[in-house]
Amino acid sequence: MRNFKFDYVSLVVFGFILFLILPLPELTQADNAPAAPESQVYTIEQLQGGNIQVLEAGASQWEAAAEGQEVEAGDEVKVGGGSQAVLMLGSETSLHLDENSDMKVDQLSSNDTGGFFSHLEILAGRLLSDVKKNLQDSHSSFEVESNGVVCGVRGTAFEVSAQGDDSEVSTHEGEVEVTGGGETHRVSAGNFSSFKRGRFLLLRRLDRLEAQRFQRWRTIRPLLFKRRLLRLEAIRNHARQPWIRKHPRMGMGKPFLKRDVEKKREKRRLLRKKMREQEVKQ
Repeated sequence: MRNFKFDYVSLVVFGFILFLILPLPELTQADNAPAAPESQVYTIEQLQGGNIQVLEAGASQWEAAAEGQEVEAGDEVKVGGGSQAVLMLGSETSLHLDENSDMKVDQLSSNDTGGFFSHLEILAGRLLSDVKKNLQDSHSSFEVESNGVVCGVRGTAFEVSAQGDDSEVSTHEGEVEVTGGGETHRVSAGNFSSFKRGRFLLLRRLDRLEAQRFQRWRTIRPLLFKRRLLRLEAIRNHARQPWIRKHPRMGMGKPFLKRDVEKKREKRRLLRKKMREQEVKQ
């Protein structure tokens, strides 16, 4: 497994300098308000390398990504060789896209209890998701899909990779419910699972390099949060312009009610049951 290629030493130094010369922006009630604009969009907070593009829903051409750009339901982010990107949903959910990765935001909506529903699809490459803890308190739901394998969590940190027909899941914190090929497995922290054409292959412990990869991310994580706060502070002080979307939304950002989430889960449960019954008959 490749290590993070972020120059995290430089990033640590940069963050330390910021702490010395700049005060930590105060969080107001508006930052935590359920109706805040960023609560229903992913924001690109960090770019490394120049080969990162976004295809907005409704657009026909890819365009270069920019820090502060908002990524909504239906949008797709592609990261080329020698490049990486970090996106955040609010202040507590982060995504790291490795080089040669392609991710689509399939669904992203608020619900009626102050939470959200996010369904991402990793088409190629590797995605690290560091998800807000205790999502069940707001009936939120976070899912990543890869080659027909769906990973659902309630607050954890995990990686999903897609290479051809293969999918791999590394759980670093918490527990991931992985569903594929009519089977459901709960993969706890410190474990790795793999799938072929959606079917479960093996479960093992994370190796040393895989574990070290996440430890590097934990070093970078607070510095990215600091950068985000500074960006929001600059927008509030009119020192920076907020992102303006180039293409109109496609109507996929409507509130995703709790009952809709439950219907989706029940539909997947019935589908898994039907697939198991068919396998038994065969």
